[in-house]
Amino acid sequence: MKRDPNDVLRVYSGPLALVEAHRAALSEAGIECRVVGTELVGSVGSVLPEPIELWVHRVDMTRARDIIGGESDTQGSTTHDRPHHHFPHPVSDPKPAPAPYRREPYVNPDPKG
Repeated sequence: MKRDPNDVLRVYSGPLALVEAHRAALSEAGIECRVVGTELVGSVGSVLPEPIELWVHRVDMTRARDIIGGESDTQGSTTHDRPHHHFPHPVSDPKPAPAPYRREPYVNPDPKG
């Protein structure tokens, strides 16, 4: 049975360094994979948080997930490698008071007298 070259799924999405590390591990195991989205890094920069994706053939998906060992997705939602931190609003200091009323300095309208 010949593989369909268009029957691929995303096994991982994340930063370029991690995608390249996973690609090397999959290639070492004999799994054909492709890195997608590197063109966006050069043009857009860090605007997109996780534009780099790692794609494998559908028949190799379970082996690839086992090798990568992380949570992966096939439904199109992004995976997040970093934990979400909650930063609460400050409550210890009250809101500052408005500035005091400013009076203009007195200017004598009659300079001679």
